[in-house]
This record gives sequence, C-alpha cells and structure tokens, in this order.
Amino acid sequence: MALLLAGGLLGGCTPLPRSAAPAEFATYESTESLQAVSAERVVYQLKRLENKPFAALAFWQVALRERLLKAGYVVTGEGAIEASGHKGYYIETTAPRGTADYTYLVALFVQDKNLIVIESAGELTAYKAQREKIFAAITASDLAGGGGR
Repeated sequence: MALLLAGGLLGGCTPLPRSAAPAEFATYESTESLQAVSAERVVYQLKRLENKPFAALAFWQVALRERLLKAGYVVTGEGAIEASGHKGYYIETTAPRGTADYTYLVALFVQDKNLIVIESAGELTAYKAQREKIFAAITASDLAGGGGR
C-alpha cells in the first residue's frame, strides 16, 4: 500500500530502538522492524537502517521530499519532530488509490551511522482518526535505546 522508502533508498538493518506502536494498534515485532496495524487498517512501521550514503538530516529531508513528489504524492504537511531529544523531520502526503485517497507519513531521524525511519499509511479518513496516536507513538520513541521494547 505505501511506498516503502526504506526499501527503495536505504539498506542494511541494525537493532531497533525502544518504541511502542500507537495505542490500540496490534503489533508484530521482529529484529528488523516494529509493524502494527489498527482495526481500520492504518499501518505503522519503525525501522533502523544504515545511514548510507552517510549524510545529515538536511540531506535526507530533501531526498525524501523529492522522492515522494516524483512518485506523485501530494505533500499535505511537513515539519520538525522530536523524539527522546533527537531532532527529526516528518512529511505527510496523499495519493489516490482506486476510488479512495490514502495518506502516507514518513518520519526520519539521523543518529550518526543510523537512520530511524517511521512510516504510517492508511485510507485518508481512517488515518486522520489515528493521527494523534501515531504522532504520540513517534514522539514517545526512545531512539537511543536498542534492541527490545
């Protein structure tokens, strides 16, 4: 459903930071990602990836935005976000899929050799109903913690 930026631009995983899924989302955790879904089929995923090519947040912010725009997404919101004292960037986009519009969120944090990529996507109305919980989960993430929740 969602464009997986993490798979398209980035590669190589290391242990996850401590994080929880948004409230009332069912979760699946592996060593490579935390995945969750709401009853309304809004998905949420957190991955830690290698910062390759090695770059600062400003680079990844531009790269992410340009990639989404070139893919046909329409930016509906973007800005700074913070989690456990780490500054990051988020972008929200929309795109039609069949007869419905879908929202796709990517939040990105750079930690030296690692990138923390958090994605969420769902049908526009369902996503909006979960948006507050999604942002609460992102900002409550312990990005410095490793391996385990």
